[in-house]
Amino acid sequence: MAKKSKSPLVQQAKETAIREGYRMTNEEAEQYGRIIDCIIQARDEREKSREEFDHLSYEQTYLSNKRAAISYLVPKRNDDEVRINTGTTEKRIELTLNELLSLNLDGEVKTFDKDDNLLQDVSDIFTDLVQRTEQIEKSRDKDIFIYQELLTQPSVFVEELWIKERVEPTLKSFRTRNRCERRLVQGPQMYLGDIYLPDTRWNEQPFLIKYARLNMDEAKFLFEELNPKKWKHVKPGKYTTVGSPHEKIYRKASLESDEVEAFWYMSWPDNEVQIIVQGIPFLPLGTKYTEVFGNLGGYHITMVSLKPYGGDFAYGKPLTQSAKTLQALDNETIRNLIRKFRQALEPPTAIIGPRTFTRDIWNAGTIVHGIRKSDFERLIDHQGVTNSELAMFDLVEKKINEFLGSSQQDPLEGKTQVTATELNLAQRQAIKMLGMAVLAVMRLKDRLVMLRVRNILANYTKPIGTEFDPIQNGVKEIYARFTIEGADVGGRTGQRIIQFMDRDLTAGEKDFVFGEEQKAARQGKDFEFKGVNAKKLRDLELYFYPVVSAKERESTQVDKAMMTEMLNQAQAVSAITGRPINANKIIEKFERVYKERDLFEKDIGQLEQELGTEPEGRGTEARIGQRPRTGLSPQPMSAADIV
Repeated sequence: MAKKSKSPLVQQAKETAIREGYRMTNEEAEQYGRIIDCIIQARDEREKSREEFDHLSYEQTYLSNKRAAISYLVPKRNDDEVRINTGTTEKRIELTLNELLSLNLDGEVKTFDKDDNLLQDVSDIFTDLVQRTEQIEKSRDKDIFIYQELLTQPSVFVEELWIKERVEPTLKSFRTRNRCERRLVQGPQMYLGDIYLPDTRWNEQPFLIKYARLNMDEAKFLFEELNPKKWKHVKPGKYTTVGSPHEKIYRKASLESDEVEAFWYMSWPDNEVQIIVQGIPFLPLGTKYTEVFGNLGGYHITMVSLKPYGGDFAYGKPLTQSAKTLQALDNETIRNLIRKFRQALEPPTAIIGPRTFTRDIWNAGTIVHGIRKSDFERLIDHQGVTNSELAMFDLVEKKINEFLGSSQQDPLEGKTQVTATELNLAQRQAIKMLGMAVLAVMRLKDRLVMLRVRNILANYTKPIGTEFDPIQNGVKEIYARFTIEGADVGGRTGQRIIQFMDRDLTAGEKDFVFGEEQKAARQGKDFEFKGVNAKKLRDLELYFYPVVSAKERESTQVDKAMMTEMLNQAQAVSAITGRPINANKIIEKFERVYKERDLFEKDIGQLEQELGTEPEGRGTEARIGQRPRTGLSPQPMSAADIV
């Protein structure tokens, strides 16, 4: 037996080199062959030349849009060609992207029971959980890439996952934790079972195919634990399928020596899933889709298009495709202007007589014998670009701006002082100009919020681990806890703690929590504790409806201007009515808008309360966790019992 290397890299290379191929069973080979048929069918249907793509295939369209979004400069076809790309499309997409990123699109979750009764407490909890899990995964960083794909490509695909994340290294491996994750899937990786179903009927897709090329390390992290036995047969690079009745296998391109390719066959209507890695089916036959990705009420992937073509086609029309005609006109116009400008600087010249001269004779300081000035004659009679031609170019630029929209700052240019009303009107006008983009992002956010709610319900209602309970002298299950900063606690800004539990709070625990909340409130450190019975929540029949609206984020110029105007009007009302303004409310609003805590000194009453009160509010959840855990109450279950 070969000696094991101390280097994981060297050991992995040794193990990979001696791996043998995998031979499928007859049932695996039959399923594999049918999946390959589905892959080829979906690929051929997507790659047809279509009018919607200007008689290009999908991948050709994707590449064309990608180049337009980065102002790709085409190589010269001859030495005299003028290479120019004004970048108008790229800048207008960047403007639109900036406007979308400046919007607050946090979704509010409305929760109803089976009798269509609104459960406000449950709604608030899920709204907080969605926002907190998005903070944990840093979803705003991903929004840049997701919105960019939406604006520049026929459709954007985003998947909602429950992942195992490496947190920090230990002596032997990495400490891991599970959490919600949202990931962009690039368009060429996705194949639809029915390309003629619009994205509004997404969950009716008969099947989806996701393709990925991974390096060996990433593939090992994803697939080794999924099926350790079959992972031993995976070798990177080119491979030959064994046991399949179909010789024709789909390949995106030739694999590199350290790459692995994988296909995910997913069918929500049939509740079936299979993962094929290097031609090896990794999941047992009959594996349920919901067993792998959870019951999220449909596919764990969603698809949204910017501008739909109609109700009988899945893909849509992005900004890059809408703007390419005007972009080509802009490029051609400025190319002609440059050409005329160059003609004026270096006019084409005719030579009288049989002699031929190179253009080097026009270089500074050149001495040429035997020729006179009259031996040359200009072939053009213009002096360069005229004012009328520049006016035409300005008209083209204006039409492009009108077509692609404008920034909310454009109407305010040249003004030294801007009122809150003017800022608000400019913002509304910009949103109107970006109407389709804003609507598409709201549709996408609506679906992502729904997937996140289902993901939370499917996974965070289960224990996340165990710990030793010294009171009961035994091991107990522990559940997830979330802390929401900047929450609305009784009309004031504070902290909300959401603790999943396997039972209800006892009457004594509720009294204790209330007392701690009151102590913290007197200190000016407001907090609220919410205990959620995970088992009851999981068993209830709940219906969720995300509500997403587009509004400016806090601490923007609009918020600050609106606050200034609010203070001016409040002073006027106070002077008329004689009623003073609530100082605490004004200070709290100011600190929230400017993101500055404890900017103002507290008044004497607040200081006396803090000095006379023991600061115990922050340990509430820990003290509750020390109480003996009892079984569920035998009372009938209702929606009101879970919080």
